[in-house]
Amino acid sequence: MFTYNLLIILLLAAGTILWRTMRNRVLALQYALVSLEQEKRANFDFLDRIGSNVTSGTDPNETMDLIVTFAQEATRSDAAGLFLVSADRSKLKPKVVKGLFPPLQKTYSDKLFSKRKYLTELVMKEEIPLGEGIVGRAAETGEPLLIQDALSDERVPKTEFTGVEVRDLILQPLTVRGEVLGVLALINKRERGPFNENDQRLVSSIAEQAAVTLHLVNLYKMMAEKQRIEQELSLAQTFQSMLLPRTTPDYPNIRIAGFYRPALEVGGDYFDYIEIDKRHLGIAIGDVSGKGIPGALVMATVRATLQAEARVSLSPRQVMQRVNDRVTRDTKENVFITMTYGILDTATGAFRFCRAGHEPVICCQNNCESVKTYSPEGIALGIVEGEMFNVTAVLYTDGVVEAMNEAREEYGEERFHEILRNHSNESPQEIIDEVIHDIEEFSRGRNQHDDITMVVLHWNNKETTESAETPETAEKVTTA
Repeated sequence: MFTYNLLIILLLAAGTILWRTMRNRVLALQYALVSLEQEKRANFDFLDRIGSNVTSGTDPNETMDLIVTFAQEATRSDAAGLFLVSADRSKLKPKVVKGLFPPLQKTYSDKLFSKRKYLTELVMKEEIPLGEGIVGRAAETGEPLLIQDALSDERVPKTEFTGVEVRDLILQPLTVRGEVLGVLALINKRERGPFNENDQRLVSSIAEQAAVTLHLVNLYKMMAEKQRIEQELSLAQTFQSMLLPRTTPDYPNIRIAGFYRPALEVGGDYFDYIEIDKRHLGIAIGDVSGKGIPGALVMATVRATLQAEARVSLSPRQVMQRVNDRVTRDTKENVFITMTYGILDTATGAFRFCRAGHEPVICCQNNCESVKTYSPEGIALGIVEGEMFNVTAVLYTDGVVEAMNEAREEYGEERFHEILRNHSNESPQEIIDEVIHDIEEFSRGRNQHDDITMVVLHWNNKETTESAETPETAEKVTTA
């Protein structure tokens, strides 16, 4: 009888233990389901808010504010903050702080925190070196951190400011493709004890979505900026195309061709034809320091000045001096322009030009085995006058001779001169085509690193005899 009663008691005890175990498991599963449901609902809510935020084209600052606000609400935290890794990956910078967020880096004297209204301002000024302090180490390692008893944890800095002590915290790195973008920090859970592992999983889930969102927002911003730049460049290209000659002057005894191809979307080279009067044609070619929009704008200033001055003087030297004076006043000190400007007498073939630090003017006669260059010493104005008979003159910028191949070898003057000698009896446009084709063959697909500009003119008057070329000394001129 005793054995039977003992067996009954043991069975009841075992049943009670089993029941309690099952109940605990059910409660744990229910709690886990509630936590999962909470996490799922939080993710959906977060995605809904973020989705509306991103599609509205907002800026990253608003997105970061939304992330921190949502994380604080979802975890019922007293304070929350977001720290992002700097571009050089040397430090973290606070971007958003909510609530009474305490300093997580011992960088300020406790006396500075005597007034709550200054707390956020001081924390926002705090930059944390990567790897230093609990936030810096979380960013460096990419490992999340849950501290449930921060008061006794030596890793958490202590302050004497009442009301800002850290009781518990969660630090969650924001990671995309193995790269840490920043750290999300939650401070002091308001109810139901300190943060626990479920809270950490929730924060991890939020941080995962937040990291992807920040990455996408930054890409969106970059694309928007790229689109804005492309629109500006498109406008600049249109603007610059208006600076180039729309038509080529037509004279009975003269053939002229021009070519321009920028290295970037907008370049700094320029050429122009200026019909001074019925007999005289101004021809200009120039190269401004710097490329892109600034170069185009400076060259626009030069063009406007040259167009105005060319029509009041038949002296290339005087015109260039006046252009120089204007450019010196209107441009920055580190901006300079090289230019060649000449005046062609369409009746006699006399070509008088001034060279201001630019490439030499090249002349070659038809079927001649040599070319002659005119390049006065220094940054000077050189004048060459005399009639031309079956002579081709070539004006160009340094992008022609400085074109490079894959071995970083320059195209060079010798090869350029050889092409001119071999094709001196062809038309100006054919000469340009041959030079450009040869440059492309030489560079073999290497990206063009400088603008390429050429003007070729050919004088052909069989009734005119060739006369000597008489260089004359001229005043030196510098361009600003």
